[in-house]
Amino acid sequence: MQAVDRGLSWLWRLTIILGLVIGVMMPPLLLQLVNELTGVSALAGWRVTAVILYFGLFLGISGIAYAVYQHYTGELTLKKLAWSDVWLIGGGYLVIIGGEGVFQFINQVIYQQSETQNNAAIEDLMSGSSMAMIMMAVSAVFLTPIMEELVFRAVLTNLFLRQTSLKILLSAVVFGSMHASTTLPSFLIYFTMGLILASVYRFSGKIQDSIILHFLINAGAMSLMLLSWQA
Repeated sequence: MQAVDRGLSWLWRLTIILGLVIGVMMPPLLLQLVNELTGVSALAGWRVTAVILYFGLFLGISGIAYAVYQHYTGELTLKKLAWSDVWLIGGGYLVIIGGEGVFQFINQVIYQQSETQNNAAIEDLMSGSSMAMIMMAVSAVFLTPIMEELVFRAVLTNLFLRQTSLKILLSAVVFGSMHASTTLPSFLIYFTMGLILASVYRFSGKIQDSIILHFLINAGAMSLMLLSWQA
């Protein structure tokens, strides 16, 4: 998959990706705001505004990232999926789940952490209010995979570097760094996830593949999280 350089200087590319990354970091802050406004009737309007902005950010960042992706690669339409994509997505899923199990086991044995700091932060946000739980569950499964794949795979791997291996490594490092970690094994969980997602995208040439894979990972993680609360 060869990107088409359409005149974006390295400074513009850096500005674009920094802006998108900042945008990716904003939804959790709005979710925290929703929790803080919960129960304050006088601020109900602001709470509604925060909810609208929350979902609007996902749509806005995804839209901008997709526009940059189209502009820079020249791919104006998505490629059709084939049976080979199913095998690629399925294989990627198994590798991510297996890697997560190994690193989580090491994390628990060495650091006595039963979950990553990132998951703990998500649970803390979701426990703030019923509205936050619904918002997080919906966005984590359906919106986050689209937004993050467009930013960290479709844009990041096409705007920087030339060698495929370096593109994949860059995507994995940035993606892993975006998820809160306090230990090396917990960082490696997200690094490995980013590595596989980037590999699936770069080798298939289809951003839908990594989005679907990300959706499956998040759907499984969110289901386990919600079930553990009901137990």
